Amino acid sequence: MHASRRAEKKCTQQGEAEGSIIEAWVQYESLTFCGMYLKDVETAFNRPQRNNDGGMRKEKLSVFAQSARPFGDPGRGESFSTNDMEVAHWFVLNNCDEIMAYLDEHEEMMKREHPSHLVAQKHVNKLKSSNSPTYSDELYNLAFGPIRAELFSGCYINGVKFLGAARDDKLCTQNSGVHVPGGGESTNIDFYGKLTNVVQLLYKDRYQVIMFKCRWFDSNPNRPGSVKIDHGLLSVNINRTWYDDDPYILANMATQIVYLDDPKAGAVGKLFRRWIIGTCMLYQN
Repeated sequence: MHASRRAEKKCTQQGEAEGSIIEAWVQYESLTFCGMYLKDVETAFNRPQRNNDGGMRKEKLSVFAQSARPFGDPGRGESFSTNDMEVAHWFVLNNCDEIMAYLDEHEEMMKREHPSHLVAQKHVNKLKSSNSPTYSDELYNLAFGPIRAELFSGCYINGVKFLGAARDDKLCTQNSGVHVPGGGESTNIDFYGKLTNVVQLLYKDRYQVIMFKCRWFDSNPNRPGSVKIDHGLLSVNINRTWYDDDPYILANMATQIVYLDDPKAGAVGKLFRRWIIGTCMLYQN
């Protein structure tokens, strides 16, 4: 808005418009100047961002150090079963860079001994008993698994707001679209889905891991009817899903996207846009 337009809005006395505008503007400038130097008072200069994700954390393990802040009333609902807990924790262990060496070592050990106990617990106990410099309390708590889980309706992550589909579908805006780029050893297929739940796994000593439970649309290009590319635009069939038994990702893996109706494919086809903070661009393969 132009400065003159802002000045007109500050006019409270039509009979003395110039003086009224000047008086209001002096007050505004004075408050703005003072606000730059008030350290203990929340002002426009020091208040947290709207989608504040909590900032950097002090934990050393990558899975504990996510800059994510779930919101909504935490629910320890019956919908998160013991099997869900095991699947989520398995994903955490297999996506924590700091313990990959222990998993590789265990794989070699299984070929020789076929042990029946859990890999992470055994190796961490061995590190603890030998006073290994690589041992840490974070590693110990991660290895022995989460104590409980809490479910949230949304989450702020990397300055972006995500909402679960149950709540998001009731709104005019859209904050539940999730995209995870491929690039693994076995596949380069990108994953597209919708967030259903934000899961916070709580470990001993108040460590936590934020995860997204998603409904993944089948994006395998080798399966007829799953995805199609037209003029560089990718359309996903939302009636076909996959990885129903493995729906979890770490929250910091997610990129937010917005789905649009594909006029050629009808109700089941969805084009998508990928959002970058501050801008919007059309995603092309």
